[in-house]
Amino acid sequence: MPERDLVAGVMQLANLLTRRLAPIFARGKITPQQWAVLSVLGESDQPMTLAAVARRLLVSKQNMTGMIARLEQLGLADRSDDPNDLRSSRVVLTRRGRTLVEKMRPAYEDWLASLGEEFSEKELGGLTRTLERLIARLESSPDQ
Repeated sequence: MPERDLVAGVMQLANLLTRRLAPIFARGKITPQQWAVLSVLGESDQPMTLAAVARRLLVSKQNMTGMIARLEQLGLADRSDDPNDLRSSRVVLTRRGRTLVEKMRPAYEDWLASLGEEFSEKELGGLTRTLERLIARLESSPDQ
């Protein structure tokens, strides 16, 4: 079997992860992408700027604006003006959003644990560190 191109392999992995996670989050009527946003917001006890959430998820602020709008429509997030910067807004989970995160987290963590069953902690740790280094490298030199 020929060696996979790194970028193609990572993109295929991302697509597979999204496809396999979809049924888990469908129970909560959300997508894996929405889960990612809800999860980031759930880790913070303070409202976050859209830019901060976008940076955490490595997506554009424009993309984040649309994602937050959809979460607002679902009653899972609430956006308000940033009192310190009128050009910015802050977002926070609603009570319903926080409840959903708490409800969905065990199913997500169980799925994640089962994904790693065939790999040692050393292998998974090495993969995680390698991915973090690749991400850091790409973030520090966006022209490459």
